[in-house]
Order: sequence, then C-alpha cells, then structure tokens
Amino acid sequence: MTEPNTEPTPHDIDAAIRERVLERARNINTKLLDRLGTVADDLEVGGHRAALGGIDGLERQIETMRSLLLLL
Repeated sequence: MTEPNTEPTPHDIDAAIRERVLERARNINTKLLDRLGTVADDLEVGGHRAALGGIDGLERQIETMRSLLLLL
C-alpha cells in the first residue's frame, strides 16, 4: 500500500501566500482608513497640528501596501 502524500501542492502554497499577502494589505488599509478618519475629525475641529501628526508616516504605509500588492 502506498502512503498518502501529505505535502501541500504548489497551488495550495501559492494560494496560502496570496491570501497572507492580501490579509496584510487589508490590515494596512484598515489602519490607514482609521487614521484618515481621525485626521478628518481633527480638521473638522480646526486641529491642523493634530492632523499633521495623523498623516505623518502614511506614505510609508502606502508604499508597504503597494509593494505587497505588486507581489501578486
């Protein structure tokens, strides 16, 4: 009797990696949207310095998300 192959197929591995990359991109996107919502609230009440602090580093997160999506 032959033993069953318990190794995942390359297709399964590709799908798992793709899902993980998409999960990371979705997590970053959620954080960005939350921060931008806070920035909008800050601007609404005239808190321009708070808004500046809120947008600090957004470019880095957007670039990370872009790089992840380019992997697909």
